[in-house]
Amino acid sequence: MTKMTAKVVRTGHLFAFLLILMSMLTGLVTSGSSVVTAAANIRPTYQTDANGTYPTNSWQVTGQQNVINQRGGDQVLGWDNNTIWNGDATDTTNSYLKFGDPNNPDYQIRKYAKETNTPGLYDVYLNVKGNTQQNVKPVDIVLVVDMSGSMESNSRGTNRADAVRTGVKNFLTSIQNAGLGDYVNVGLIGFSSPGYIGGGNKTTGPGYIRVGLGKVGNTKQQQAINDALSPMFQGGTYTQIGLRQGSAMLNADTSGNKKMMILLTDGVPTFSNKVINSEWINGTLYGTNFGSSRDKPGDTARLRWPYSDKSGHRIYDTWPATLGEAKIAKDSGNEVHALGIQLADDRYYADDGYYMTYMTKEKIRKNMQLITNSPDLYEDADSADAVEAYLKNQAKDIIKKFNTVADGTITDPIGTQFQYANNQATVTSVGKQTVPASELPSAAIQDGQLTVNHMNLGRDQEVQIHYQERINTESNNFVPDKWYQMNGATTLTPNGDDPSNKVDFGIPSAKAPGTKLTINKVWNMLPNDNKIPDSIDFTVNRGNTTDNNAWTQATGSLSKTQNWTGTFDKLSHNNSNVYLPKFNNHGQDFTYNLSEDNVAGFSSSINQVLNNFTITNNELGLAVQKFDSGGNILTGSQFT
Repeated sequence: MTKMTAKVVRTGHLFAFLLILMSMLTGLVTSGSSVVTAAANIRPTYQTDANGTYPTNSWQVTGQQNVINQRGGDQVLGWDNNTIWNGDATDTTNSYLKFGDPNNPDYQIRKYAKETNTPGLYDVYLNVKGNTQQNVKPVDIVLVVDMSGSMESNSRGTNRADAVRTGVKNFLTSIQNAGLGDYVNVGLIGFSSPGYIGGGNKTTGPGYIRVGLGKVGNTKQQQAINDALSPMFQGGTYTQIGLRQGSAMLNADTSGNKKMMILLTDGVPTFSNKVINSEWINGTLYGTNFGSSRDKPGDTARLRWPYSDKSGHRIYDTWPATLGEAKIAKDSGNEVHALGIQLADDRYYADDGYYMTYMTKEKIRKNMQLITNSPDLYEDADSADAVEAYLKNQAKDIIKKFNTVADGTITDPIGTQFQYANNQATVTSVGKQTVPASELPSAAIQDGQLTVNHMNLGRDQEVQIHYQERINTESNNFVPDKWYQMNGATTLTPNGDDPSNKVDFGIPSAKAPGTKLTINKVWNMLPNDNKIPDSIDFTVNRGNTTDNNAWTQATGSLSKTQNWTGTFDKLSHNNSNVYLPKFNNHGQDFTYNLSEDNVAGFSSSINQVLNNFTITNNELGLAVQKFDSGGNILTGSQFT
C-alpha cells in the first residue's frame, strides 16, 4: 500500500473494517458446515488382466476404441449406466462422481480422455463442480465505527464519513447477495465524544449509538444500520466506550455463535474513563477498573495533568483505559479485530506555541495491535483505494468460505507409459455461474505432475482443466493393444486445510496398436544341391523414431522347420523382446526395413510391399546339362 502521513481517508476506515469482518467470517461461518468424509466417498476400482489395467466400471467415447474412462456414480445409487457418449467437453452432465446427497451433491468431479486426430495423442479433461454448504454456523459481528468529526472531511477535502456509509451499505448488500444473509448477524456501535451522539448533552450523553444484532438478510436490519450512520459525524474519539458497548452487545447474545468485534478508527483515543486500578502486563499498563468521570484531552491521547490511580500507577494518557477495556472484551470470549487508517504521529500543541510529538506512529500501531487478540488481527490501511481493494478481496474470501470447494487442490501425476504433449494446462469456467478470470485456480505441469491450486467453487460454479498427453510407444517395454493407465492416483482435496477429505478421480486408460511383419524366404538352388542352412537371421531397421533411447534395430530368424516363412509382432533387442508399434510418439507411422545376414554361397534380394517381405536367395555356381533333340537329358555327358 502507498504510505500517506496524515489522518486521512476514513473511507478506508469502513472499507478496512469490512475487510477484517470478512476475514473473520472466513474462520467462523464454516465451523458447522457439512463435511463429506473420505470414508463415505465412492471410489473407482480397476481391473488388471492380460489386456492391461482399466476401470472396472467404464465408458468409451463414441467411435473410439483406444481409450476407456471411469463411469460416473455416487455412494448411494452406485455406478450409472452410461457406457458411451460423444465426449464433448461442453457436456457438463455425464459421468460425474458425486459426493454427498446425490440429489444435491456437495461437489462433483469427472476425469476423462478422448482421442485426437493425431494417433496416440489424447485430450484429458478434469471437471470440478462446487455447491453451497448445507449446514453453516452463524456468526455475530459488531461493527464498532468511529463517528468523530474528523470523519466528515480533512485538509484534502475528502469526506470519509460518506465513504464509510457507502462502504457499509455495499458490504451488507454483498453478504445478502451471496446468499449468506441468514448466517451473518451484524450490529453497530457508533462512537464519538459524549453529547455528540446518543442524545443527552455534552456532560451526560453516552457518547455512542447502537443497532442491535440482526440478520443481514433482513432489509429492515440493513436499513437500521444505514440510517444510524446517516447523521453528520462530529465530536472526539471515545474508543473505550465503543469497545465496551460492542462487547456488551455480543455478550448479551447466548446463541453460541462465534463472536466478533471489529474496531475501525483512524486516530488515537481522545476520550476515556478515569482509571481507578491498573496492572502491568509485559511492559504495558492496562486499566482494570474505571470511574464514571472521564479524561478528555481533546485532540491527543496525552493528559495535560497526569494522575496516579489507586494501584499506585501513573496515568499519562488515554491508552491504559482503552487497552484495559479491550482486554476485558477479549477475556469475555470475544474476538477483537482492528483497522488503523493512515496512522500518524500523535502531536499536541505545547505552551510555547509549537507542536510536539507525544507518540510516534509506530508506537500507536503497537497499541492498536494490543487491542486485538493477536497482532495478525490488526490491519493498516494507508489509502482509501488500497483499503477498498483489500476489502473487496476479503469480501470474496468470506463468500468462498461458504463454498463446498474452498482453497481446493488437484494432484494429477502422469502415467508411466505416457508423456505430456507440452507443459500447458488451461483452466476454464464452464458452470452456470461464471467464475471470474481473476478467481480461476492456477494450474501448472511440472516434474511429471499437474497441480491445481486455489480452487474455490460455490453453487453452479464449475471449472474444467484441460491438457494433452501422448502414449509412449517408443519405450522398449511398450506392448501394443494393452491398456495402460494414463495417470497415477489423481485426487481432489476440496478444502485445503483438511486433507482427510481427499477424493479420487477416475483414471482413464489408453492403448495403441502394433503392426506385424510377414517374412517369406525363397531358395533358388542348383540341381542336386542341398546346401541350405537350418535357419537364418535377419535384422529389422526401424525408422521415424523420435526418442534417442528408442531401439532402431532388432533381430529375428526364419527356419527350415517353419518352411522359411513367419509373421512377427515382436523381435529381439539386447536379448529382450521388443514389440512393433504402429506409430511413434508423435503419431507418425514407423518405417520397418529388412536386411539379412550373408549366407555363404548365395546372393540375396529383398522385395517389400508394405510390411510384407520376400527374401530370395540364389545359389552361386554353374550347373550344365545336356539334352537331346527331343528334350531328354543325356546321361553320362561331361562338361569341361
